[in-house]
Amino acid sequence: MSLALIKSIRQEAKYLFTERLRFACANAWAKIANKGRAPIRVLLLDDQRVYTSEQQYAPLLAQRATLQRELGVVLCYQRTDDILPKAKSRLAGYDVVGLKLSHLTPADEALRITRTVRDAMPADAILIYFDGDDDLCVLWPEVAEVADAYVKKHLFLDRAEYKKSRIGKTNLTDYVAKTSGFDFSTNVIPESPPLDDAQIKKLVLGWNIGLDDKIFDLRASYPEPPTDDDKDIDVVCRASVPDHSWIFSLRAPVIAQIESLSSRHKVLTPDHKVSQETYNQEMLRSRICVSPFGYGEICWRDFEAILCGCVLVKPEMSHVETAPDVFIPNETYVPIRWDCQDLGDRLTELLEQPEERQRLRDRARAQLCAYMDGPHLTQRFQEILEFARTRHRDT
Repeated sequence: MSLALIKSIRQEAKYLFTERLRFACANAWAKIANKGRAPIRVLLLDDQRVYTSEQQYAPLLAQRATLQRELGVVLCYQRTDDILPKAKSRLAGYDVVGLKLSHLTPADEALRITRTVRDAMPADAILIYFDGDDDLCVLWPEVAEVADAYVKKHLFLDRAEYKKSRIGKTNLTDYVAKTSGFDFSTNVIPESPPLDDAQIKKLVLGWNIGLDDKIFDLRASYPEPPTDDDKDIDVVCRASVPDHSWIFSLRAPVIAQIESLSSRHKVLTPDHKVSQETYNQEMLRSRICVSPFGYGEICWRDFEAILCGCVLVKPEMSHVETAPDVFIPNETYVPIRWDCQDLGDRLTELLEQPEERQRLRDRARAQLCAYMDGPHLTQRFQEILEFARTRHRDT
């Protein structure tokens, strides 16, 4: 027996022993906390290539103790590359496996990895794919077929939208192509076919980036935003992109409309990068924040604006299902047309209505903080597990 083989066997034995010991302790505690019920052993796999995507797991990892206490869930988080070479043995002890891969992964590789994980899992175990992309659409429909459930941070409220073919990857690329003539023919994803009924049935809502570490940290840093009287910037929008980007046509009209108010109001539309603290201070000084679409409908800026005491203004969101839902028109945000041609008028109205601004700010912040503080994530994860179990039984 070679030295390399002996070393490999020892490493594997050490890994398995450590995992089994850790789970034995967690299982014992879970049984005590759940009055003798067997724990639900969950492994979260991630290739750890893109931070914004990895953050989809952050709320689960932050609430490990709550999930164990309330649901009997014992969580483990591992890098995909550390599991795949020994997938059969390393997945043997789990009831549920969550998988997520970077959007940079080639489609055939993503499908291969998903099948490898599925084939190595116990027959009665559940596979849940977590899609970390910013948009509403599905990058790899074939992956949805292999998984028992396909979790999105936000979904089309009308699931029939998934039956449409689109130019580019998403509804937003399709919109830009049709309204501005942007050419997606040489794009990585020049067009997207519709999903079939079986693929659509796998889709389930998770939670959006309002539960990312960054948003929790911001709230902790500024537990109470400044009052309207303490602010000296009327409108802020830091959202410029190069004119060769397809997002440019979503952003340029916003900047033009805001700057048209500069003779009467103090507006800020910078096109250079700054530190996070400088960015936060801009938000804290601003009465209104305009948040246009980008790669997807929702971005950190939406939640940063709310926590910093800004009124959130953005393109109309009635087609989106998401959580935390801080997109209730004229209650938690102010909707505008997708072409943004009404933006100037809406901003002028808001700037003349300090009481309305205060009402919108208060409701949006209360809505977001209630979700962050409440049992919503635990309930959502329980719903996802039940959804996946049902789909697993049906296959």
